[in-house]
Amino acid sequence: PPPTLGSSRTMTLSPVDPVEEVRGEVLVLFHCQDVPVPRHTLGKVDWYLAGAVSRVAVDGKFTGGVGSAALFHPSGKFQVEKILVLGLGPRAGVNASTLQSAARHLRSLLHDLHARDVRIVVPDSPDTRAQAVIDLLSATLRTLGEQSAAPPTITFLAYEDEGRPGSSGQAR
Repeated sequence: PPPTLGSSRTMTLSPVDPVEEVRGEVLVLFHCQDVPVPRHTLGKVDWYLAGAVSRVAVDGKFTGGVGSAALFHPSGKFQVEKILVLGLGPRAGVNASTLQSAARHLRSLLHDLHARDVRIVVPDSPDTRAQAVIDLLSATLRTLGEQSAAPPTITFLAYEDEGRPGSSGQAR
């Protein structure tokens, strides 16, 4: 399975399913403020949702800025119940600090959603390797559900089309 953070706190790497076949409760993706239209995996999600992500951006309801988020209910088009898109700010500014801020925001949102089974598409970061991004997000999300008898399962999905070199659909 892909890298997972859950009750066992172990991570492994292996091929990932196409995004439309990923199973779970919440699918999390990221979007940069200065990217005019969703690209890569988020672009595919937007296409399946008939442009819903693009529409909320055009309507000004989701800017892609740090601290912004949009929640979608895919109505059977995906194997997840909810799709959550978080803003990362300008793409060139995505760094460890931005990712930690996004992880704190994500932790709060997942707590509010009472999420138990989460899939996170690892965001593209110009200055940070995919594994370092996973480590950064994991460190912050570790406290999610700490008070619960069964902490949520969090699985990281790293697709090569997020701007990183590699084989299509492979976990990194």
